[in-house]
Amino acid sequence: MSSSRPSLPSEGGEGVLARLRRAMFIKVPSVAPTSLSRVIGLSRSVFWTFLLLASQVLAQSASHQEFLWVVTNRSSTVYLLGSIHALRPADHPLAEIINRAFVQAEQVVFEIKYEEFNSPLNLSYLSAKANYPGNETIRQHLAADTYQLLKNYQAETGLTLSERFRPWYVFAVISGEETKRLGYVESSGVDRHFYDRANAEAKPILALETARFQIDLLAEAPPEQQEMELREILADRDAFRVGLEEIVASWKSGHVANLTETINKGRNSNPEYHKKFFTDRNQNWIPKIEGFLDQAKVTLVVVGAGHLVGKDGVVNLLRTRGHAVTQLPMLPTRLLTTKRAFGGNTELSFEVITGHNYSIEASPDLLGWSSIHRFVSSDTTTNFTDSSALAQAQRFYRLRNLDAAPSPP
Repeated sequence: MSSSRPSLPSEGGEGVLARLRRAMFIKVPSVAPTSLSRVIGLSRSVFWTFLLLASQVLAQSASHQEFLWVVTNRSSTVYLLGSIHALRPADHPLAEIINRAFVQAEQVVFEIKYEEFNSPLNLSYLSAKANYPGNETIRQHLAADTYQLLKNYQAETGLTLSERFRPWYVFAVISGEETKRLGYVESSGVDRHFYDRANAEAKPILALETARFQIDLLAEAPPEQQEMELREILADRDAFRVGLEEIVASWKSGHVANLTETINKGRNSNPEYHKKFFTDRNQNWIPKIEGFLDQAKVTLVVVGAGHLVGKDGVVNLLRTRGHAVTQLPMLPTRLLTTKRAFGGNTELSFEVITGHNYSIEASPDLLGWSSIHRFVSSDTTTNFTDSSALAQAQRFYRLRNLDAAPSPP
């Protein structure tokens, strides 16, 4: 066995997207089995104080949002923070608005508790899942060309791997090595950063899943899927680098649309795998998150960023259940331009928040308003042509953010 198999992030999918989702959105350890190492009550008032503070951050960055959302009711606040499981040390410090969410939190929730991986029972379980039984070896289960790619990689990098390791585990080790080679380390990852801080500050730590559940997610992938992913990372490490850097860039810029596109590609190419790794898990988390909303506490939930975006992401699932979910910091929503176009149409341009639901409303007298267009924004600006304006003697417009947080009591 190798003496230096790093903890690594991992998520399932198809092709390059599979490798990247594994690398950025789910945690599983890659470790040697023998040597592993109150602000109760007025939570809404806390939330509005937070938004006031957020406006100060906004003044410094007029068009930037984070992978941070907030859900409130009359007695509780839940922050949802999208994590990248490995970052470069230079990516710190994290945005002040993210740190403020952690400071306010009375409890912090992660996908798993790291300590679980160090229990003797879980180490034994991992070993059984990671290794073939008896004298079976990986060579017996891989195509000859895939096995040769593996041997070439080991010769080039000096990485020692047991022949008894199964492909999913070899993939985990190699993607962890490649992530580390590019300067991304687990200790700088968002979830590990706040996990360590929560421990140091004695904040209660909760988990959405167990270590065994996540191990099974990876270990129970079909053998052909395991080999495909292993082969692809061995054959095209540069694609792994490019894709990883694109995902991190989307996360750092708070660009939901870009990351959503990446997740959607995985869904389209392998719906069954996407369902297993994203849809089902996201749906399982919703009752637990709603349970935190039933507590008179401030809760920070930290999960892989890919779980928060898309139509089956946690943010949208909560919205469909009637919760107001707002991405932070809250950027201005305003009319940028309006002009009467040739033929009498009115052309409108609005500044919006990426990934939010909006309604463009019109009125002839500023008294009665009706919605003329609804949309989900895919960028920070949107354009709309009102083709019914010609029939109106005069018309006023307003843009309403349907996801905006309710007014405080």
